[in-house]
Amino acid sequence: MRKFPCEEKLWWVGLAILLVGTAGCSFFNPVPETVPVYHGSAEGGILQAGAAVVDITPETDLWLGGYDMMRTSDGVHDSLYARALVLRRGELEIALVVVDLVGIQRQHILEIQEDFAGLDPRHVVIASTHNHSGPDTLGLWGFPPFVSGIDSDYLSKVKAGILEALQLARASLRPAELGFGAIRAEAKGFLENLRRPGVVDREVVVLHVREAGGGATIATVTELGCHPEVMSRRNKEITADFPHWTVSRLEKKLGGIGIYVSGALGGLVSPDVERSEPRDAAQEWAEAERVGNLLANYTLQVVTAIEHYDSGPEMAVWHAPLYLANRNHLYEVVRWTGLLDRDRYRWGYFLSEVNLWQIGDFRLATVPGEITPDLGLRIKKNTGGRPTLLVGLANDELGYLLPESEYALPIYSYERGLCPGYDSADRIVRRLEDTALLMNTNREERTEN
Repeated sequence: MRKFPCEEKLWWVGLAILLVGTAGCSFFNPVPETVPVYHGSAEGGILQAGAAVVDITPETDLWLGGYDMMRTSDGVHDSLYARALVLRRGELEIALVVVDLVGIQRQHILEIQEDFAGLDPRHVVIASTHNHSGPDTLGLWGFPPFVSGIDSDYLSKVKAGILEALQLARASLRPAELGFGAIRAEAKGFLENLRRPGVVDREVVVLHVREAGGGATIATVTELGCHPEVMSRRNKEITADFPHWTVSRLEKKLGGIGIYVSGALGGLVSPDVERSEPRDAAQEWAEAERVGNLLANYTLQVVTAIEHYDSGPEMAVWHAPLYLANRNHLYEVVRWTGLLDRDRYRWGYFLSEVNLWQIGDFRLATVPGEITPDLGLRIKKNTGGRPTLLVGLANDELGYLLPESEYALPIYSYERGLCPGYDSADRIVRRLEDTALLMNTNREERTEN
């Protein structure tokens, strides 16, 4: 996310709206005392996998998500997609769908889940890359506080594309095997933290899925904690930014479907590119291609080094809802005006979720927003994966998720305006760590039996 140029001017409007909009708080549902964790696991069977990609490029010019308000698109440079991977073993079926968009609110995720056919919503992760050169799908970049930037017809196309990608991936399920690994990238010329220099997650985590017996690639999933924002606010052409070149190169070299996910990109991790002025469009496109291909090359190194593929890995999914106290008055403003479309619980709580997948020694952990690299690395360390792939903006987009110990630092003055509260990130991390403890305890008990 980038700072709204007129954000400060909205506060006096927000305060007036807040006084009216919170008058009916007592009518909201109470937060339950306990929130159980759901667990599902495979009890045997061979691994099956399928993947698919569906075009979700807008057909008309729309407001763009990210950077400034009222920034409209002007043509298409490269297409946007919904990319899906489905894994099934026995009765357990799990799915990951990633879209080249700035984010999707939880309420819209719930609407998509209503149309799942034969899929448990707790087994499905829908994530956004946080692309800053795609349509506004959060509603924040139209003309706040009353005009959403979401185009309802386009959002319907996105929802349909996600469902179609899932359907096609499930239809293509076949016997498969998977391998995984990670590589430590060189940060210089690749990614940088604009708030805390040097604090980045340099680990590129990769999951490679292929047909059983060493067959053709089905999908290659790669993770990097970095904003897809090589293209600056001057760009008006629709593009997936550097992930476009990443997945294109992976598909050319390996076949199958390439899937990019954004990890710990918050606080603020951005591509390390030339930022001196003037910089023309040709330079920006060249830099986007360079960064995308660099990530693809790291990913290819991991795939080449994978020594073991498993056709019957231990598989389990853990789904952990959690309630977060909203302490951001701006969130109340945009919710009351309809720009933030989500349920609110008594005393200002929002419902969100984290997820933890176990596939052999591999872990996939999700966070519902843009978490900082230090917290992302803590999640990777404490969820027990060798390695752990972190999926940000997953099944929600709460905004920036800042460490409580650093919340008040002046460097985060902008991020605080787009953060639900000082304790949100720490609660999310603890929820994942607690879930990992449950997972490990369950695994030990099953091994003993």
